[in-house]
Amino acid sequence: MDTPDAEAAQAAKEVSLLWLGAALAYAVVAASTIHLTSNGRDIASIWPPNAILVALLLADARPRWRTILSAGFVGNIAANLVMRGASIGPMLYGAANMAEVAIAVLLLRRQPDQTMLLDSPAAAMRFICVAGLIAPGVSGLLGGSTAYLVYDEPLSSSTLAWVAADGLGLLIFTPLFRAMIQGDFVAYVHRGSWRARGEALGLLALLGTVASWAFFNSSRPLLFAIFPPLMLVTFRVGSLGTMLGVTLIGVIGGLATMHGFGPITLLAPDPVRQALYFQLFLAATLLTSLPAAAEVTSRDRRTEMLSRRNREMAIAALRDPLTGALNRAGLEAEVGRLLQMASTMTISIVAIDFDHFKVINDRWGHKAGDLALQHVTALLLSHVRSQDLVARVGGDEFVVLLPNSDLDLATSIANRIRAGVNGSPLSIDQTQIVLISLSLGVATSRPGEGYEDVMLRADRALYAAKEAGRNRLSLAS
Repeated sequence: MDTPDAEAAQAAKEVSLLWLGAALAYAVVAASTIHLTSNGRDIASIWPPNAILVALLLADARPRWRTILSAGFVGNIAANLVMRGASIGPMLYGAANMAEVAIAVLLLRRQPDQTMLLDSPAAAMRFICVAGLIAPGVSGLLGGSTAYLVYDEPLSSSTLAWVAADGLGLLIFTPLFRAMIQGDFVAYVHRGSWRARGEALGLLALLGTVASWAFFNSSRPLLFAIFPPLMLVTFRVGSLGTMLGVTLIGVIGGLATMHGFGPITLLAPDPVRQALYFQLFLAATLLTSLPAAAEVTSRDRRTEMLSRRNREMAIAALRDPLTGALNRAGLEAEVGRLLQMASTMTISIVAIDFDHFKVINDRWGHKAGDLALQHVTALLLSHVRSQDLVARVGGDEFVVLLPNSDLDLATSIANRIRAGVNGSPLSIDQTQIVLISLSLGVATSRPGEGYEDVMLRADRALYAAKEAGRNRLSLAS
């Protein structure tokens, strides 16, 4: 057993590894983004590193704010120092980004289930407002001012570029990183069939092919061709497919635009304006696909809930609500299933009647009667085999069905039941004890006999036991 000191040391190690992993991931993604989408002085055209921190904080039931934000701040400064050089800028950029992360997480955690960002159209629109407008809008004031004061970039365009870049980064990558942390992609692979996995991969490959063709073709504006396969991915694969699809479009389109390919470059020769137009295209793509993905997720969830409810109702229809034992319909359904598996199976039936049950109801009330029925059911279940079936088929009548049993085994089990009930009186309250007894009739199937025939003989044997004075067992002739 671990000592408190050992547990504390293990917890400290986990926090340290979390901090190191978050800082390293943020620094690598931030440096790569600055290198690929910025000249080292202006605002990057898309900013995914903040999505890493938002996803990590949303993943924790009790978010470790200090650990994650400090790691992100250090990672941000490291990336900016490497890519932009030593100045006050990295410190200010880091503060702006951490403010953005904190605002986004605080607002997103206010919804009932912050781990499900796209579980309904309402949740998707809330996510778009928080991650695409509010959080980057606040941080953009500081980020744009830093670009203006430290790097002599235009204030208005820098602020707008910050809001667009950070908003797109959060919108595109937060659901993706959150799903990765939560293990949704692994779960999808494990629960899906090979056909479903193949279809998902095929549709994503089709989307990637169409996106490459549309973005790397500079002669014609063919961006509209991307939306049909994206919608196909959304409706066939669901929100996970949408996350991957939008990320795929962002990567392919970003690379093509930065290298001077595609219809975006036809709109303006200036790389800054090209980046702005590409941001607008991605924003339109997100506003189209995310609500659709949320509606698909919501529909699938409602379908699953309805299916689960139907299964529960079907099971409940075969169970006695008071005792939890099978009812008559449930017993007959199980018998049918057993005989389908082995039509020549030998079965035994123990028909059981609760002796003088009416006396308990009349003397102590129906609540005591219900308690007595539950008490007997528990005793029946404790004295039969795991494969045997216990059913309440009437007010105080029970049936125990014994698959693959002969008359000797059935008789032994029936005697065990009767002795067990006799030795387990029912306590009505702290002062009232009720002795319970059962009458039992036992029958075993003969060649050519069906379930109804065996049941009829067991009932006749039960009647003989009651006629003989109750609290006894009778074998069918």
